[in-house]
Amino acid sequence: MSSHRIFPPFTLPPKVDNPESYNFKPKDMLRDLCTIFANFAQSSEFCTECARSGYYDAELVLKAAKTCRKLNLLTPENMKSFESLSVSVDAASKEVEDLDELTADAPDEFLDPLLMTFMKDPVFLPTSEKYMDRSTITQHLLNDPKDPFNRKDLTIDMVKPATELKEKMDRWLDEKRKAANVD
Repeated sequence: MSSHRIFPPFTLPPKVDNPESYNFKPKDMLRDLCTIFANFAQSSEFCTECARSGYYDAELVLKAAKTCRKLNLLTPENMKSFESLSVSVDAASKEVEDLDELTADAPDEFLDPLLMTFMKDPVFLPTSEKYMDRSTITQHLLNDPKDPFNRKDLTIDMVKPATELKEKMDRWLDEKRKAANVD
């Protein structure tokens, strides 16, 4: 696993002389970060992305929760939400593993052509007549307003849902789930 983490370390940094002169307030920083994560803890999409990222570290979250409780940094409601994050991400990890296993042999037409991952929300690019996952093309267009396949101008408003492909993918996935439950 990479030494870089999506979440900053949740432990208080080492002491520095005159932190106020640097406007450094580690308790406030920890409180603010944990409040943000507490607000997202109930979002299944957030928990799934944490599980999928490979950077989530449950041990760091537990240490942060312990520090927040000890220093009384969060409201009781935020504390409860933040402490539930590990359980939610663990459950999401299981779902991600199950889906990855089910889609390991997916037909190429169900894979995002840039990332080669199973598409969750396929869309049609009218400028190149290609299909991509909405999240992939959205990220691409934030950096470059061109179709990645032919370099023609493209905006997110031009992208169309690939309803028929999505239905085909859902039917295929349902069949895979049924077959997995029979075995």
